[in-house]
Amino acid sequence: MRSGAAQRPGARPDGLALCPRRPGRRLPREAALRPHRDARRAFSEEPRVDLQYGFVSICLSEQACSPAGNVTVKQAEALDPPARRSRILRTARRNLENTLRIMWFLRAHGLELYRISANLIPLATHPVTAGWAWWEEEDLRQLGAKIGEAAARQGYRLSSHLPELCGFTTEAGFHWTQRYLEYHRRLFELLNFGPSAKIVMHVGGAGGGKAQALKTAKERIVSLSPWARERLVLENDDRVFTAADVVQLAEETGVPVAFDWHHHWVNRDGEAEGPAVRRLLARGFALWRDRPPKVHVSSPREGRNPRAHADYVDPRFVLPFLEMAREAGARQLDVMVEAKMKDLAALRLRDQVAPVFSS
Repeated sequence: MRSGAAQRPGARPDGLALCPRRPGRRLPREAALRPHRDARRAFSEEPRVDLQYGFVSICLSEQACSPAGNVTVKQAEALDPPARRSRILRTARRNLENTLRIMWFLRAHGLELYRISANLIPLATHPVTAGWAWWEEEDLRQLGAKIGEAAARQGYRLSSHLPELCGFTTEAGFHWTQRYLEYHRRLFELLNFGPSAKIVMHVGGAGGGKAQALKTAKERIVSLSPWARERLVLENDDRVFTAADVVQLAEETGVPVAFDWHHHWVNRDGEAEGPAVRRLLARGFALWRDRPPKVHVSSPREGRNPRAHADYVDPRFVLPFLEMAREAGARQLDVMVEAKMKDLAALRLRDQVAPVFSS
């Protein structure tokens, strides 16, 4: 804050840009973002938190390293079955090759967290691939074994995120949830991923009212196979189900919660932070048993839509959240960076937060 400048309502005395109570307020440009010098004092006392960072799918630091190559339904349907299978297999092989490259990238840069692409095997949930046991293809099996070996050797904590068409509150959403979970069962077996590899998803919509939607979601989560429930993680969304809703549902069904700070900022019950949020975080963290609690961070892009993700993460936006996580009892925390610049954003945030919040 400039000397002599009036302090805005709700501003922090330590100078950190706390998440605004009104979603429309703009944040500074990423180019100017640096942890405030006074922020060191906010985190100078024990206990410390071991923060590990990760990114989503595509690695921008590596040339042509997308693991999300796609084949559209239109492209697939224009081919006869053998040509269609060959096209999808070729794309899937390239996706897995790039995923293996990313395993090496994680090691080189000291990252322990990564979200694999849910599209590694294009159209695996679509009828155009019905009858094809892609998980038995030798090329894919060999690549999958290498990825699994690299992940196990380095101790990476991996996850996938189901698309928005999946959910628990509608028949259509649950239909797609079941299809994607079965696809992920085959995929995780191909990659030799154990139960600590998680599948994150939102609860769904609330067209018939939130109370009924949560009741339906609970019934359907409980009905899932033991394999799916062991890997399922729920996430609060930015429109319908708040963190309080999702933590309550997770406690009732015995699955963990990935607390999304940006989503909480735009869709919450009550204040953005404070004792109630710390208690909520503590409840959510207690649900994690086989790996450290996982949280999602991003910051709003400048403009009229507070839900849009910026290219990089404003450290002043997430530092109050990390402070609350520490106060809620977190001693290890996996931070999934959901910014547009992927690995570049994760590495930058790690460098910016480390002097302030080092373990």
